[in-house]
Amino acid sequence: MLNSDINEQLARAAGVEEGDVVLEIGPGTGSLTNILLNAGAFVLAIEKDEHMADLVSERFFGTQNLKVLTEDIVKCHVRSHLLSLLGSARQMDPETRHAKVVSNLPFNVSTDVIKLLLPMGDIISEVVLLLQEETALRLVESSLRTSEYRPINIFVNFYSEPEYKLRVPRTNFFPQPNVDAAIVTFKLKQAREYPQVSSTKSFFSMVNSAFNGKRKMLRKSLQHICTSVEIEEALKRIDLPTTSRPEELTLDDFVKLHNLIVKG
Repeated sequence: MLNSDINEQLARAAGVEEGDVVLEIGPGTGSLTNILLNAGAFVLAIEKDEHMADLVSERFFGTQNLKVLTEDIVKCHVRSHLLSLLGSARQMDPETRHAKVVSNLPFNVSTDVIKLLLPMGDIISEVVLLLQEETALRLVESSLRTSEYRPINIFVNFYSEPEYKLRVPRTNFFPQPNVDAAIVTFKLKQAREYPQVSSTKSFFSMVNSAFNGKRKMLRKSLQHICTSVEIEEALKRIDLPTTSRPEELTLDDFVKLHNLIVKG
């Protein structure tokens, strides 16, 4: 990142302030880390590359508010690491309830990281990421009846309130990538705010099955759950055409459909 103001805006979008516990994924040379530390945060930096992890550790040697882990974010026990840090922070400030995530993510792991972090609303309040702009737009602004509307949109809105904040031109990076980036915030929901389904596992299984046959009508793609006649009846009950396809349903539509056709 060549423009330090972008890192400042990442931290500002998360409202990072003194005493916050912040997870940073892929700290690189520590530019964003420095801003987070200067804001008074306790920073957990997870870096897969051993050389880069050593570089950040050396740069901030002696800093009490930084913990650097050489691990793969999608494979490490991020929940236990955050809980440990939150426990320490609460000893100093009992008001500390949730961690924040602020990160300039490697573009190739963005979807995996989102799937990992968004269900953690019990310990994380906000996730602020610098993403490939195309990905950012797809996650936040995909419209019904378009090819960009996918299960990940249902997932993101089930667990969070996403918001596109700022476009970041590719000229701000070195080496310069072939795409622009964007800052996106995800305000994580608490469990009590999730749509009411009997099982999140069965809900997302149904959603994925629906989109696996994207050109198919739901009465065909969901036949492994119940009969096509039962699916048609359920669609009628929620005021949808019996010929509905997955890209025509909102999150709320999928929740209502699931609660009608999935037993248990």
